[in-house]
Amino acid sequence: GGDDGGAKEETGASKKALKKKKWKEMEKEKKKRRLLSSEMRRQKRIQERSVGTTCFACREKGHAAKDCPNVKSNSGEEDAFQGKGRSLVGICYRCGSTRHTLSRCKKQVDESNPLPFASCFVCNGKGHLASACPQNADKGIYPNGGCCKLCGEKTHLAKDCELRKKDNVDTLAVMGTGDRPGADEDDFHTFKRRKQEVEKGSKASGDERKSLQVRTGAHSGVVKSFGSTPKPAKKVVYF
Repeated sequence: GGDDGGAKEETGASKKALKKKKWKEMEKEKKKRRLLSSEMRRQKRIQERSVGTTCFACREKGHAAKDCPNVKSNSGEEDAFQGKGRSLVGICYRCGSTRHTLSRCKKQVDESNPLPFASCFVCNGKGHLASACPQNADKGIYPNGGCCKLCGEKTHLAKDCELRKKDNVDTLAVMGTGDRPGADEDDFHTFKRRKQEVEKGSKASGDERKSLQVRTGAHSGVVKSFGSTPKPAKKVVYF
């Protein structure tokens, strides 16, 4: 009788262990599927964002310059330079550091060679960007054509235009209007309207980036999207 009882206990313990093992495997499989599903959604979002992106390296749509598979050397060798765009962006064009970009560089500017680490995607030359390339004078930084809405230049975006930073007095002087009424006033009002459009577009772009901010779980590694934090309701005090 004692042997039968011991055998039953062993059988029960083995069944519990087997059940626990199966449960762990199921949980592991569920977690794996969740992570895979999350990664697929992330890749889909990246693809959707990249649909309208124009690569500055090859001028094709669907990917950014850092992921460009079509960068060629001057001799036309493509295979040896696969993914070269990745090494040409995300660095400081003034000092070559990968820890900061040009806008945050503290190194003093060398007027004779201001951007020694810059690589041109148009002529594959060094020392200048595609926006300043003589071979790209007709398009500048606008691969699909166009120009700055405020001054008409092709070397910068409207949000970075110097005229946007100037006040109305400076703008009048730059445009040559002064205090003279007439057609120049129409030019000024047109400029003012375009400036307001740029300001509005820039603000909308900033708000969109804030609403699409993603944060990664410290332990799980799962990417979650958080919308804007709701503002607390105002308290009303009655006397």
